[in-house]
Amino acid sequence: MTRYVDLTHPISAGMQVFPGDPEVAFAPALTLSEDGVSVVALHLGSHSGTHIDAPSHSVDGGRTVSDISVDELSGEALILHLTGAAPGEEITFSRIADQIPDAVPPIVVLATGWDRMIGSDAYLVHPYLAPDAAAELLQRGMRVLGADTLSPDPTLQADSFRLPVHDIVLGGDGLIVENLRGVSKLPARCWIGIFPLPLLDLDGAPVRAVARTDGSLQEN
Repeated sequence: MTRYVDLTHPISAGMQVFPGDPEVAFAPALTLSEDGVSVVALHLGSHSGTHIDAPSHSVDGGRTVSDISVDELSGEALILHLTGAAPGEEITFSRIADQIPDAVPPIVVLATGWDRMIGSDAYLVHPYLAPDAAAELLQRGMRVLGADTLSPDPTLQADSFRLPVHDIVLGGDGLIVENLRGVSKLPARCWIGIFPLPLLDLDGAPVRAVARTDGSLQEN
């Protein structure tokens, strides 16, 4: 039986964002009682909630959200199940090598289970991908890297702020999707569609992400 799974965190006022990003806030703009219609003013960053990073997020002159085609963001996906991932663990290539074929589909998703911690301090201390693993995935055919964490790079960094995985993936004209949810329940292979708001010439955008699978979902 075909099943569709929503992989998107709802965007809500005051929700957790990457440290330093704009806070999410909603405010009434028009009301039914006074204006006959209800309209809400939204204040949020281009990387709020479940969202896409376009290359221009960290690459000078890189593609923007409006340069990305829908075809790039839908298709077969490989879900890498990182059972037992520890807080702040670096996910090396050897850690995931047994799940990776010689050629990978265009979409690869890191399923750490950290989405269950969103809104807490623990969500900031998530596992992250080693740069050499990101480079190897690109070499084998990945074009979109997804993660159920704030970033495929570490969020809390003691030294100077660096985004080596962003540099590798976005620098290779690939794409990154962050803050996915529910991916740990998916089978190793399924279809995923990622649909960003078509924000003209911006570096990122909230998305609606959906998986379609003909298999059963895993229990967590």
